[in-house]
This record gives sequence, structure tokens and C-alpha cells, in this order.
Amino acid sequence: MKYNVIFAPEKRKDKQGDLIINNVPIFADIRFAGTRMFYFTGFRIDADKFDNKAQKAKRESTGNEGGRKVRYNVINDRFGLMRASLELYFQSVEVADKKKIKALLDDVCKKAQQQVPEADEAEFYAMFEKYHDVCNLSKGRKVKIKVVINHLKRYEATRGLKITFDNITVDLLRDFEYYLMNESTSPKAKSDTVVYKPVSITTAHNLIALFRAYWNFARKELKRQGIELHQPFGSEGYQVPAEIYGQPVYITAAERDILFCAEIESERLQRVRDIFVFQCLIGTRVGDLCKLTKENIQNNTLTYIPRKTKEGKPVTVSVPLHNKALEILSRYDLPDGRLLPFITDQRYNVYLKELFREVGINRIVTRLNPNTKEPEQVRICDIVSSHMARRAFVGNLYGKVDNGIIGSMSGHVPGSKAFARYYDVSKDLQQEAISKL
Repeated sequence: MKYNVIFAPEKRKDKQGDLIINNVPIFADIRFAGTRMFYFTGFRIDADKFDNKAQKAKRESTGNEGGRKVRYNVINDRFGLMRASLELYFQSVEVADKKKIKALLDDVCKKAQQQVPEADEAEFYAMFEKYHDVCNLSKGRKVKIKVVINHLKRYEATRGLKITFDNITVDLLRDFEYYLMNESTSPKAKSDTVVYKPVSITTAHNLIALFRAYWNFARKELKRQGIELHQPFGSEGYQVPAEIYGQPVYITAAERDILFCAEIESERLQRVRDIFVFQCLIGTRVGDLCKLTKENIQNNTLTYIPRKTKEGKPVTVSVPLHNKALEILSRYDLPDGRLLPFITDQRYNVYLKELFREVGINRIVTRLNPNTKEPEQVRICDIVSSHMARRAFVGNLYGKVDNGIIGSMSGHVPGSKAFARYYDVSKDLQQEAISKL
């Protein structure tokens, strides 16, 4: 049986005779066998947001259904279902019945409405994926965003709640901060095993800062769809505390040479010593160190692009190799081309503590406790990690050569705020400054 259906906003005038253009109901105009019937689709939309020629809501527009905001794709998908149901109906009958058509469309719209999830719940995590794609985030930042998502989902399970855009409040953010620092589980190396502990204050605040960046993105995206999302962050809400760093702790050049010359029986610790001292002499991050090969060295100069800058503004780093570094490399000739027999990050950090105790580098240093942010005195052998080698490279050069030269070898861009976290102003430099008064 032949029929025709057209979806369009109602054309009706107000008391002044002007065409109503805001929040207009959308009807299906169905014609068959000399009969015409209008069926209200349940949607309303502003006239300028509807494409009458295509009979669709315009891309990125929003309408509403029963007071609930509905995106354009939900509206258009419903129209598609209605068209398909009408097509099947008119193909199967010789005489159409208005009541049956209405019942059919009522059933279609009711089922479609039940299948549409609440946008607030359905889109909260989906928006994270859009955040990845639209903002062209670096690989490292994507990994950190995944960490935030995993913590949020574990937090949901712990609290027995479902996180949506609507229920992100100042109180929830404060509770999430407490959860991260006291109840969350994050892998930490200890001895030869991996245990799970809550994250430090700095890590917690970094994670929430990433969440804030995502939230600001989501607000802009939803505003483009006509949805106003509240702001739980900022001066009137939850404020992410500023990062707190104490004075950097690193070994001196003399301690580095003690390590280099030490007689060590364990071959395992000999390899760890070589890796750490080599790292102290080139200043690379551990993630880049383990990927270096013989091809990275030309004319006794190490050249590489730090992984952290690859997807942003790539920076090529060149470091002339110290004689001690060359001597260390001469001890290894690995068949796969790697410079050194690197091990996993976690075991590397565990073995470094064992190495420092073996050699006797155990002086007392002052640091900020990573959890309480209060000063504490600890042995350097108890807190050594791979990153201490990078700090040693920068710290032992600071004040002796121009900062730009150091930055060109460590990969820090001019004016980098992070650069200041890698050195400490020595008493000798302070005394030298005072002598110039």
C-alpha cells in the first residue's frame, strides 16, 4: 500500500500572528489512501535547529522530550525506527487503520525511549574517549587519564554509587581525594614483590588536576549541545592544591665516583651499579634509558628524542659521553643492540636500595614525606630511585655551566618550571654570591 511520511516542526502562530520558532513540537505527517494523520513524535526543538529538507535535527543540536534534553542523534534515530515500522506496516496491509498506526508508533516510541540511556550516565565515561581524540593528547597523558578512570571506577565500587555528571560535587571530590590517599590501591615495589598502597598527596592532586582538565573539556562540549554543566572546581568550589616539592635529593659527584670504583661481589648489583652511574652521566629518564641502543651513539655522543616530547614538540637531546660512561659501555656487547642489560623499573629501584646499602652510601637527608608533606630525616639508601640519577646529572652541573647547556642535555626546555626541581643551590654557590656583594 502506498503512503508518505514527513517529519517536521509544527507551523503555528502566536496571538500576535508571528510564527512560533522556539520549542516547537515535531510531528510525523502521514498520508495514505486519501487520508492524512498527524502523530506527535514526543520531541520539541527550536525551528532553526531542524533541517526541513533532510527531515532531521541538525548535527550537534539538541531538542527535548518531556523536559529532558535530547541530542540530535537520538531524535534522528527515533525517526528512522518510525519510518522502518511504517514501511513494514503498509507493506503488509491493503487497508490501513489510523488507530493501528497510532498504536504501532506508540509502541515504537515507548521502546526507543526505554533504550535511550540517561545521557548523564551514558556519556560520562564516553566523554573521556572523546577527550582523547579531540584534544590529541600525548600517549603519556592518555595513560594518566586511564589511571584516573580506573580510580574513579574503583571509587564507585567502594562507595556503592554511580558517577554521573550531575553528582560530581565539591563534597564528592573531597571524598575522592580522601579515598585516593587512604583507601585506593596503586602498585608499589617492595623487596621482590609488588604490594598495593594508597597514592601520595602529590599523586592524588595530580590525578584530580587531570580530572579537572577533563571536566572543563566536558563543559565546553556539552555547552555546544545546549547543556549547561555545573562547575565544582574553582574559587567557589573544590580547589586542587598546588604541588609541593621539597629540596631535591641526589648523590654528589663524589658519591657517584664511589659507586663507580666500588668492588662489588654480586654480578647483579654490578650491573645495577653500571646502569645507575651511566644514567647519572647522561641525565636521561629511565623510560628513555632502557630503549637506547648502539645506534643512538655517534662519535662518542649520545643522541635521542625523549619519549615525553615525541608527540608534542619533539626535542632532540645530545649528550657527549663522559670517559666513565664510555668505560661502562665497553663492558657490554649485547646481541640485540641495547646499550646496557636493563631490568624492569620496579626491580631496578629495589636493587638500587640494596646497592647503596652494600656500598655504604647511607647519609641522612631531609625530604618532604610523600604522604604527609612534612619534613623528615631518612637515609638516602632508603629512598634512592632511578630518577635520583637524573637529578644527580642536573644538580651536579648546576652553577658550573649555563642552565641552557644543562637543559639541552637533560631535555628541559628554556624556562621549564620542572627544571628547578632537579637542583639545589649549594653553600659554595651561596658563599660565592655573598663574596660579590
